[in-house]
Amino acid sequence: MSIVAFSLVSLVLVGGPGPAPRVPEPAHRAGPKVLVYYDMEGISGVSRPLEVLFGQPEYPHSRELLTGDVNAAIEGLVAGGAGEIVVTDAHGSGNSEEPDILLDRMDKRATFLFKDHPFDPYVEAPDSSYQAIVCIGMHARAATPGFMAHTVTVEPAYRVNGVWLTETSIVARSAARYGIPVIMVSGDDVLRAQIAEEFPKVEYAVVKAADGRAHANLLPEATARANIRRAAETAVRKLASFTPLAVATSYRFEMSYLNKLEADLASSVPGSERVDSVTLVYTTPDFISGYEKSTAMTSMAGLDRLRLWPRAVATSPAAKAIRAEYLSMVITNWLEPEKMPKPPAAPAAAKKKFHGDS
Repeated sequence: MSIVAFSLVSLVLVGGPGPAPRVPEPAHRAGPKVLVYYDMEGISGVSRPLEVLFGQPEYPHSRELLTGDVNAAIEGLVAGGAGEIVVTDAHGSGNSEEPDILLDRMDKRATFLFKDHPFDPYVEAPDSSYQAIVCIGMHARAATPGFMAHTVTVEPAYRVNGVWLTETSIVARSAARYGIPVIMVSGDDVLRAQIAEEFPKVEYAVVKAADGRAHANLLPEATARANIRRAAETAVRKLASFTPLAVATSYRFEMSYLNKLEADLASSVPGSERVDSVTLVYTTPDFISGYEKSTAMTSMAGLDRLRLWPRAVATSPAAKAIRAEYLSMVITNWLEPEKMPKPPAAPAAAKKKFHGDS
């Protein structure tokens, strides 16, 4: 899941967003219903971390690249015989107003998943109506040398029932509740090896080669998109050969954090056991409750990032003014709290549709 929290700090691939949107076909195509997840770290054309973050100058172009990759997958799925195709956003870029994909350019043979409430796409996107899952633009798991490698967000590495998880692994375990297999994935060469280890039948499309976690060497856009189309088409054609992951009777989560302070903060969520300075362990009867506990723990661990704010302020050209304003607010809050400035009232919001991760 890629993530607003994942703000790590080169090649830029020239080209448009891929195939133009298709004319809508009949709404009820025969064939399996497919759920397409997308992340952004593993899309073609992206070689540096800041390119996938909302507010950065490269982000608009990355949206075009993402749209092209997803459209290539849709084209391949349709060619392979897929029926209904639904797309969901699993990348937390920081864009809370709209999906990262450009909806007006998305292939019209697919629809986008909106809900009337905030939702975690790993948990709430799959249901028993789907027969297959495809994951586009994914990345390697935490603590490995893939481009922007992480699992869910910056802090943790996940090991569940002895298996180190990628985000694709999380999708697959969530989908297992409904008997849905993951059939195709795209991303870098490091993730390819991790997917092959856990899901040997999955069709994989390589779009770039990781040169460490902060940089990737890109394939030509046409080559990357052809790889995606081919893998998606092949995956649907051999759908009958896939089986979903088995549902276990219990799930032992081992959450390993970057440092002792993160683990200390995560341990404030009750119910885990400390096994070393950075690792917490707990067991749940099902995967979803274990995953939801992990997100609560990691939200707490993420407070460790606050120690970076003073460094950011200290290196800012406005550092002196920020420190003066901060000191003024400290004194006012201490001596005359009634004079503390009030944040502006939020305008009344229109009814909003929610698009998944933001």
